[in-house]
Amino acid sequence: MITKEQEIKNTLKAKGILVAIDDDGLHIEDEKSGAVETLSLDEFKIFKDKTISISIADSTKMDIENE
Repeated sequence: MITKEQEIKNTLKAKGILVAIDDDGLHIEDEKSGAVETLSLDEFKIFKDKTISISIADSTKMDIENE
C-alpha cells in the first residue's frame, strides 16, 4: 500500500536562559553570545485553535571524575 501525505508544521523553538518575563514576553539569553531576544505572546497566535504541546526543562551537567 502506498500512502501519500503532506505535513505542514509550524514550530516555535527557544533555547537559552530565561532572564525576564514582562508584558513584552519572555526574554531569553543565548548562553554563548549573551544576546537577549524576546519571545512575545503574539508569536503564539499561529497556534490559536490548534493542539499544542509545551515542554520546559531545567538541567545541570557535571563532569564525572574517573576513579
